[in-house]
Amino acid sequence: MAEQDGSAATLLRGTAVLAASVTVVLYLLGLLLTGLAVSEAGSGADSTPLHRCRYAPERPEGATVATHEVRYLPVGVLCHTTDGRGFTGGVVPSWLDPARAVSFAAAVVLVAAAFVQADRRAAARQAG
Repeated sequence: MAEQDGSAATLLRGTAVLAASVTVVLYLLGLLLTGLAVSEAGSGADSTPLHRCRYAPERPEGATVATHEVRYLPVGVLCHTTDGRGFTGGVVPSWLDPARAVSFAAAVVLVAAAFVQADRRAAARQAG
């Protein structure tokens, strides 16, 4: 029975590390996409305001884009119009933030489960 508990704890820890790694990779992917989009702004003719802001499907009808703001949590670009409205620039895919949230939650739950498993295993050793 102790062998099965050890392998279950190892599996929980390994899966928690995998979920945390997926979270980090997804966050870095969002940063990369945002960095690439923002690096275009201000480099050459017709580069300001950000192209993604000017042609975003979320842009309010008839609005003129004034500036953009880089956001780090959630990762992305928030575009601002001249009348003060804001909208997402569509730089980061819409599935990225929910996927990152799910992988982060899975990592937290798996780490908690690994701690519970380790406590149970220690209690069983002391009792036996």
